[in-house]
Amino acid sequence: MTANQVVKKNLSSTQVLKTLKVLLEGDFTMSEILERLNSQENKPVFNNSVVSKYINTCRYCGISIPKIHNKYYVANIPFGLNIDFDEQDLLLRLREVISNGMAAKYNRVADMFFEKLNRFSNKQIVRIEKNEAKYFYEAFESAIEKRRKIRLLFKIQYEMECTPVCITENKGKTYFNVLFNNKERFIAEERVAGLEILNIKSEEIPAAQNVVFKLSGDLVQRYTLREHESYITKNEDECVISNTGENKELLFSRLLRYDSSCEILNPIEYREEMKLLLNSALSNYGV
Repeated sequence: MTANQVVKKNLSSTQVLKTLKVLLEGDFTMSEILERLNSQENKPVFNNSVVSKYINTCRYCGISIPKIHNKYYVANIPFGLNIDFDEQDLLLRLREVISNGMAAKYNRVADMFFEKLNRFSNKQIVRIEKNEAKYFYEAFESAIEKRRKIRLLFKIQYEMECTPVCITENKGKTYFNVLFNNKERFIAEERVAGLEILNIKSEEIPAAQNVVFKLSGDLVQRYTLREHESYITKNEDECVISNTGENKELLFSRLLRYDSSCEILNPIEYREEMKLLLNSALSNYGV
C-alpha cells in the first residue's frame, strides 16, 4: 500500500471507538453519553439503541462495562495498564505528598489525574447480580488478600469507601463485614449494587475480638458450639464459652435471645453494652 492510498473506514467500527472514548472519559448515564457523542457530529446520529449496541460490542471484546446507578462504568479493559502493587504504592505515596504539601488547586488536578489513570489501569468494578454473585465475592476476598480498600456502590445512590473484613452468612442471608470510619459495619448483600477495588492500601484490621460469656440452666445442655467457639469450663448447670471473631452485631443478636440464661463476662465494654441493650429492651415493655 502506498502513502497515497486511502484506507476505507468502517463507520460502525469508528462509532464503537467513539463510544468507548466517551466511556473512558467518565461515568455517565445513557443520556449523558448521547449528548457527548452527538456534540461531536454535524447532526445527531447517535441514539439509545445504537449506543447500547456499541457498548455491547465493547463487552464482546472483553471490556467490562457494568451499569450501576444508571451510569456506565469501564470496570476493566484487557489491554489496560498493568499497574502492579509496588507501582500502586508509589502512586499512593505521590498522592499523599501532593495532599499534604500542595494547594487545593493542585490537589484537584491530582484527583483528576489519578481518576484518569484508574480508567486505563487494571482496576475492577463488580456488579452484584444473582448469576454473578460469585464474582463479587471473589473480588471482595481478593481485596482482603491484597490489602486494598474498596468502594461499595449502594442501590440507594450512595457510595462507601471502606476496608473489607470478611463475608458472613446469617439466617440464609449474606452480609459484608467492612471497616468504615474506624467502625465495623455489617452490610446486607441486597443493599449493594456493586464494588470497586481501589488502588489504596486498606486500614489495619484489628485482631479478632475474643468474647467470653456464661450460660446457665437448661441452655447448657441444649447449646451447640459454633465453629469459632470453645468451652473454657462446663458442668451440668453452667458453662463458660470463648468466642473469637464473630461479628458483634450477630453475636449480640444471638445472645440476647438467651435472656437471663446468658451473661457476657469479657470484655467489659461488651458486658456494659449488653446491659444497655437489655435495659432498652425492658423499657420498651414498661419494666
